[in-house]
Amino acid sequence: MRMTNDSTLTLNPGFGPLPIAYFDRDGSRTPVLFVHGLGNAASNFEDTLAARPLAGHRLIALDLPGCGASPYPRTTRLDIDGVVKVVAAFVEAIDPPPFLIVGASLGGLVSLLYAERHPDRLVGFLNVEGNLAPEDCMFSRLVVSQPYEEFARTVLPEIKRSVAAKAGRGFAKHLEVLERADLRAYYDYSFQTVEYSDNGGLLDRFLSLSIPVHFVYGSVNRGLTYLPRLRASRCTVTEIGDADHFLFYDAPEAFAECVRRSAGAGAGLEPGRS
Repeated sequence: MRMTNDSTLTLNPGFGPLPIAYFDRDGSRTPVLFVHGLGNAASNFEDTLAARPLAGHRLIALDLPGCGASPYPRTTRLDIDGVVKVVAAFVEAIDPPPFLIVGASLGGLVSLLYAERHPDRLVGFLNVEGNLAPEDCMFSRLVVSQPYEEFARTVLPEIKRSVAAKAGRGFAKHLEVLERADLRAYYDYSFQTVEYSDNGGLLDRFLSLSIPVHFVYGSVNRGLTYLPRLRASRCTVTEIGDADHFLFYDAPEAFAECVRRSAGAGAGLEPGRS
């Protein structure tokens, strides 16, 4: 059995010391770094640790600040660019060989920005229904029109009721993780998520990356308007059946197989080159 290290690193990403909780499962095959979404945590990806397709791969996931077991800084308000700096500092600290970055939802946006800035670190990028267009701001758009006090009083409780009303394991598991999320982190991260999704040209930037790119989505969301463009590009597109937005919970084995293929597709390439 391979060892999994659940630990905490104290990073210095440019705005003071920051403790970051993470897991790091040992493995000799291409490392995989998972980046979770808004109100989520590294625990989103714990099912991959037991998934047969990923046996032998080093699997890493961190709790972003204010998520899971990582505290949110009280003297600094972070935006998405700040989160990218945290991920970059984390990678520098653990210093893995070239790896596949897997970003889900907001984590897809963070991973895209990281990939633009650090392509030399990567063998590829698997976007798991990450933000590429205005339509992807499922919850964050509900946040940005409100002051923090109103968000905490009415908006987040309504988001939780909406999540609780949805069917499937994915939303039920998300609600469990969401209950532990830092409210200020959720609020602060939403603004630049919406700004980038509306005005950042993310789809063009995703397809312009110099590394192999992959996109996976749940079959419930096959109406995403940009799927035809992705399929017409060099991007590898995968639909996972009987799955919704949190497809790593809805279909963990199929998700793990998609991760395995994406890691293998880029493993023979020089980092940063497609």
